[in-house]
Amino acid sequence: MTEASPPGPPATASGAVGQTRTGTDPAILTNQHVLDFYDLWLSRCPPGCLPAKAAMDPLLMGRFLSTLLLLKVHRDPLDFEYRIIGEEVIALLGNMTGKRVGGSAMINLAGSAYANYSWVVEHRVPQFLEGPAITAFRKERTYVMSRVHCPLAEDGQTVDHIISCVAFL
Repeated sequence: MTEASPPGPPATASGAVGQTRTGTDPAILTNQHVLDFYDLWLSRCPPGCLPAKAAMDPLLMGRFLSTLLLLKVHRDPLDFEYRIIGEEVIALLGNMTGKRVGGSAMINLAGSAYANYSWVVEHRVPQFLEGPAITAFRKERTYVMSRVHCPLAEDGQTVDHIISCVAFL
C-alpha cells in the first residue's frame, strides 16, 4: 500500500516538527513504545484474522494503558466513539471519553482522525503515523507524535473497535 504522504525525516524527540508520515509500514515509527504495542497486537492476531477486543487483555497491556485509546466503531453512518482514553493522552489532549470523533477529532497534516479511522476500518490493517498533529480541543498547539491504530474484530473480519497507542515526542 502506498503512504498517504511522501516519506520524510522523522520527528525528533526535541519537539522539532518534521513532515508527517503515515502508512502501513511500521518503519515509519521511531518510538519503541509504540512499536512494542504493535508487536503485542500482532501476537494477539489469530492466523488470518484480526484479534477481538477481548484478546487485548489489560494484564498484558499494563505498561501501555496510559497511552492507549479504544474506539467503538458505529455504522450507518460510520462514526467512532472514544470508549477508553489513557491518562497520558487525557493530560495532553483532554478527556474525550464518550464523544464521537466527528466533534472531537485529532487533526494531522496527513488527514483527520476520522479519515484515518475510516481507512483502518476499510483496509483492516494497522495504520502508523509519526509527525506533527493538532487537536480539535487545543488548536493553538502542535504535538509531535508517534502512533498506531490497530483494528479489532469480534468475528475476526469486521472491524468493530480500534485500539491506538500514542507517544508524544
